Amino acid sequence: MKVILKSEVDNLGLPGDVVDVADGYGRNFLLPRGLAIRATKGAMKEAQALTRSRKAREEKTLGGAEQARTVLESRTLRIPARVDERGRLYGSVGAADVERVLRERGHDIPRKRIELRGTIKVIGTYEVPVQVHPQVAATVVVDVVDEEGRIAVRDGAIIDLEAPPEPPPIGQDEGIEDEAIQAAERLEAAEQQEAEAAAASDPAAADTDAEVASDGQAAKS
Repeated sequence: MKVILKSEVDNLGLPGDVVDVADGYGRNFLLPRGLAIRATKGAMKEAQALTRSRKAREEKTLGGAEQARTVLESRTLRIPARVDERGRLYGSVGAADVERVLRERGHDIPRKRIELRGTIKVIGTYEVPVQVHPQVAATVVVDVVDEEGRIAVRDGAIIDLEAPPEPPPIGQDEGIEDEAIQAAERLEAAEQQEAEAAAASDPAAADTDAEVASDGQAAKS
């Protein structure tokens, strides 16, 4: 069935467009709801009038739509949501939520013109295409955040801001301390080797040292 659209129909066309549709869809949906009329020869003149009227409205609103696009693309839509510790939403953010926030910002854009594929289920920043006008499209930045401010995204990773900090890795100071201990042990070993070598080359000196050590122990006792 060939019909002439009198109103915009999603995924079908705009007022004045002549389109082919399934007979059942046309008879049971489009025609009873006044969304279209049959494309008879007489109705083609009405189609041309609808097209002219639509284009006149579009030209009149084109300038405003371009200004709206500039405003939309210069700001970020922040949408708070409840999330778990992994940043996953209890629920989801969809086109209806974007529409609501846009309306709060003064932009009356129907949900059907918000081209969000599926829904948002994890916090983060998303780019959502919005058809401001039949000839003007904008890319809106949507920032979905934890409403409690506990979970955040940093450098692409989801983190818990209230989690206890991880222990710091071994720092440079600890490395220097270890090197100092090792150096002291090496020095002590070298001194022991020198003392043993001296004792071996001069037994008398070794006996004297032994006597001195024995006297010292006697004095202590």
